[in-house]
Amino acid sequence: MIRAITVLPAGTFRPDLARDTVLLDFDERRRRRGVVMGEKGIEFLVDLAETPALAHGDAFELEDGRLVLIAARAEKLVEFRLADPTAFTRLAWHLGNRHTPTQILPGRLRIRDDHVLVEMVKKMGGAEIVFVEAAFDPEGGAYGHGATMGHDHGHSHGHESADPAVVAALARRAKRRAERAPHVHGPDCGPDCGHDHSHDHGHDHSHGHDHGHSHDHGHSHAHGHDHGHDHDHDHDHGDDHGHRHR
Repeated sequence: MIRAITVLPAGTFRPDLARDTVLLDFDERRRRRGVVMGEKGIEFLVDLAETPALAHGDAFELEDGRLVLIAARAEKLVEFRLADPTAFTRLAWHLGNRHTPTQILPGRLRIRDDHVLVEMVKKMGGAEIVFVEAAFDPEGGAYGHGATMGHDHGHSHGHESADPAVVAALARRAKRRAERAPHVHGPDCGPDCGHDHSHDHGHDHSHGHDHGHSHDHGHSHAHGHDHGHDHDHDHDHGDDHGHRHR
């Protein structure tokens, strides 16, 4: 089967050169791979390298050079109409807080028909609720690409639509958590067993632990233990005894 491996954005080609048109709903316009059929009978395999965010007016370019226009299919939507700017902003916040894909229009917010959210808006009041059939083109997520994904903050999603920036941020967070994990000393743990002794001590030693050594001689020794404090020892021992906290 012939494949489409390239997408041409609207405005970068002549639409009259397209040989067919394919109708796709919102989910289908976010699908990386699948067989589609054009209105004039051209059937092909969409086989893109990354999950797309296709828009009405874009086009697939087939392997043989033919173009197939992409048109947004009408879907059942619910539209909330609010004249008051404060009420509009408040409702937009509530929808966004629920990670609901939302299309923003002048004085109107559109979502896919959802009776739970419709009931929520009724209880909030201040909005005219209208059911419509139209192409759905919601706002993109915080990392762009037009993809808005509902998710639980406590999970890391592994599906292919995850943005690389999100994946990198989650990896950095996991690394920070690992670095903050307490170190457990074992019988083979030596001075270089993986914890960092390079902390700067800058606090007053009046908090009650005794180092057990005298400071009236000129010795130089290194502490081989971790105080576990996040504050600095800023003490003045009154002599030059070469302490190095490593």
